[in-house]
Amino acid sequence: MSPSRSYIINSLDRALQILTILGERRGPMRVSDIGRKLGIDKSTAYRIISTLRARGFVEQESDTRKYTLGLKVLEVAALKLRSIKLVPVAKPFVEELMLRTKEAVHMGVLAEGEIMYIESEQCSGPFNINTQVGGRAPLHSSAVGKAILAFHPIEEVNRIVAIKGLTRFTDRTIISTEELHEHLAGVCKRGWAMDDQETHVGVRCLASAVFDHRGSAVAAMGISGPIQHITQERISFLGQLVKEAAAKISRQLGYIPGASERMDAQPAQDEQREAPDGS
Repeated sequence: MSPSRSYIINSLDRALQILTILGERRGPMRVSDIGRKLGIDKSTAYRIISTLRARGFVEQESDTRKYTLGLKVLEVAALKLRSIKLVPVAKPFVEELMLRTKEAVHMGVLAEGEIMYIESEQCSGPFNINTQVGGRAPLHSSAVGKAILAFHPIEEVNRIVAIKGLTRFTDRTIISTEELHEHLAGVCKRGWAMDDQETHVGVRCLASAVFDHRGSAVAAMGISGPIQHITQERISFLGQLVKEAAAKISRQLGYIPGASERMDAQPAQDEQREAPDGS
């Protein structure tokens, strides 16, 4: 059911109409043409377009000064398409892993240099990890973030670090680019990543990358729990469970170990690293 007109924000509605107009138009447009199309004055159209441009949804050609859709539109669309396919495929495996480990299980994707959670199952008990769907987490200190970063080109990792930085959350957080690359090399060889109280004191997380049919790391599946549950003695065992669950999702997405050519085939720091064997 469509919302009542009384709940619609006019400026936001116009911004969305502008995106639709630019999407339907094959070539770039002037502000005056956009304003005329919407029935608003040029100055109002310019303010809305400037806001969209600041967020990357609209771009301006340097020579003509006309406007087109920005790459941010593609990024948002890609996230939507990715989550539509990932969530229904992953959900039974997320639930299964939660029941097997008795810990919180979640899935995240890369979004604007951060992890965005797209699926989460909380285990009943007094201790719950806040990984709500739509929530965000840093890449460099979260297990899901490092699981994805490990299979991205070193240039991409450096670009993200340059933009987002390496914020210290605890005394265990990695705050050196060199240390991060070394850490990611180990993640790729092992097949799973760990956040050992690097984001929250008293919390450990383990995660493994999920690959699509092209061999690209499109998501990561992880478990989180208190250090009293995810003990040093259980880390390897739980890490293997996470890796196996992620591999099952990858196979459902068409990933064939050794056959799929990864688009991001130069992971950080270690050229000898290979994609997981899918075990």
